[in-house]
Amino acid sequence: RMAQRLDGTISTITEQRNERDAILKSMVEGVLAVDLDERVITLNEAAAMLLNVDATAADGRTIQEVVRNLDLQELVAEALAEQEPVEGEILFRMPSGDRYLQVNGTGLHDAAGMPIGAIAVLNDVTRLKSLEQMRRDFVANVSHEIKTPVTGIKGFAETLLDGALDEPEDARRFARIIVGQADRLNSIVEDLLALSSIESIGPGAVDL
Repeated sequence: RMAQRLDGTISTITEQRNERDAILKSMVEGVLAVDLDERVITLNEAAAMLLNVDATAADGRTIQEVVRNLDLQELVAEALAEQEPVEGEILFRMPSGDRYLQVNGTGLHDAAGMPIGAIAVLNDVTRLKSLEQMRRDFVANVSHEIKTPVTGIKGFAETLLDGALDEPEDARRFARIIVGQADRLNSIVEDLLALSSIESIGPGAVDL
């Protein structure tokens, strides 16, 4: 009877472990777990790919041995020490280019509530960072494009007010320039409205 109970317990534990491994393997997010000595106890395939390490060789090794990144090491140490969840953004220098990871860490506890380690969830936000930079560059460029015709309109209008109105030929020339700058400004505004309309429809809805 004892052997039967033991066999049932082992089967249950094995089944639970297989379910856990299947879940971790199917996750898009990277999962890294360490014990109280900062030795790796779990590293799923997504985390191995994000960190550019060998998952099979990581078990039992310290985080310092597995991942050569001081920011991640410090965040894992903080998750072990703190009672509250911690988070941070980490930059990885890769041969293929910089990779930005959003990391959320928290402590691990057993059924009795005793600390047994820490877990970190990793998300690749490289594309998001790239899009943010593109948006900042776009705003800067648009601001410059808008400022140019506005400055021109203001300058020629002031010139007219300063006396150029008394010179019909100069007044007509300045007025034509003002109209041209206003048309340029209107074209920029129309482009912005079109872009806003495309964004509101959503990606893939319009062929550019």
